Amino acid sequence: MPKDVRRIKTERDIQTAFLDLLKTKKFRQITIADICQQSLTSRSTFYSHYLDKYDLLDKMVAHYSTMFTQKVRPHFQLIIDGNFDELMQSIWVLLDENQQAIHILFTVHEPEADLKVNFQRILHNGWKHYIEAQSLTQVTPIDLIADMAANLQMTLLEWVIQHGSEQLPNVISSFNALIQTIRPQIIKNNALESPSKKA
Repeated sequence: MPKDVRRIKTERDIQTAFLDLLKTKKFRQITIADICQQSLTSRSTFYSHYLDKYDLLDKMVAHYSTMFTQKVRPHFQLIIDGNFDELMQSIWVLLDENQQAIHILFTVHEPEADLKVNFQRILHNGWKHYIEAQSLTQVTPIDLIADMAANLQMTLLEWVIQHGSEQLPNVISSFNALIQTIRPQIIKNNALESPSKKA
């Protein structure tokens, strides 16, 4: 059953206030009173939606992580192939509409709620799944290869989130050239059998 419109609006107001506070305060410095004052809601209203500020953060991180997964997973072959133009256009809608929220949440690092770590993990797992699916004997550990590739994508995503899309075509072009140079090294050259297995 769809959420009540008033409930959606209240949660939006609370989340917007929370993000505004994160611009000037660290997460652990923010109190429920701060959030209520900023969002013009009562404490009872806040607690009818969230258990505490950690629950609020957790739900927001989970929301954007799910959105990112839904955008990236169907298009992961584009990452593997180095087609950043098409990939970035497909996920730029997510980044553009939520750029400020994602940028702010990337600065919050809690053990159970870390959006930046989640994005990194989503990319890492995508690469790892792809490499494992090739049934190749790797000289270099698969996790290391996946980390290297995911770090490249994260660098691009962070740059776009921070600076916007104006320079996106030039950035993607440069990244395409970079990853096309690296991909054969981290995928093909690492698909060789190890010397011990050849002996």
